[in-house]
Amino acid sequence: MRRSKEDAEQTRQAILDAAEEIFCSQGVAAATLEKISHRAGVTRGALYWHFKDKADLLQALHDRSRPVQDAMIRAAAQDGHEDPLGLLEQAATDMLVAFEQDARQQRMFMIMNFTSPDEGGAAWLRQVNAELFLTLSSLIGQAEQKGELTPDFSPNEVTVIMIATLNGFISDWLRSGRLFPLADLGARLVKRQMSLFRREKLTSSDDVPA
Repeated sequence: MRRSKEDAEQTRQAILDAAEEIFCSQGVAAATLEKISHRAGVTRGALYWHFKDKADLLQALHDRSRPVQDAMIRAAAQDGHEDPLGLLEQAATDMLVAFEQDARQQRMFMIMNFTSPDEGGAAWLRQVNAELFLTLSSLIGQAEQKGELTPDFSPNEVTVIMIATLNGFISDWLRSGRLFPLADLGARLVKRQMSLFRREKLTSSDDVPA
């Protein structure tokens, strides 16, 4: 029984590896389950036993490439955190470090951002992006409730700015052939951007009436 489970997991990972390669090189729309099963060296039946369609494959690829910080952010958004903006700054910095070193994360980013999806893939991508937006907005909303967020931006606006900035930054790094240090420059960018979102603390002199 244990050997059968190990064999099944090896087959599943082989299918995912093949799907990742084909999605990245040919795009989701051009990829077919037949191409993926052939590349993985398995039958169509074996592929369907593990995955029902391309959207299911995309979700599985997304799940196995998630950085550990993703779970931390989701948990904090759901359960609360004493320093939401500090958590986001540290998580974003750590995620850039991991991304720079992890080819699997890089390929998944390219699949999600550089390739043309089919109808099912587009629907899946909208769902993933919506979930990310809601998670970040909820966490940033905690900072607003604590009085830590600048009144210049709403939680939704901060979320838009953060996602657009990081996606654009990573995209330029990949498109340029990795010509600049992603993690080092990214850490400085994230720190500067987060300072823009923090409410300025009053000093003792600010409390004294003129």
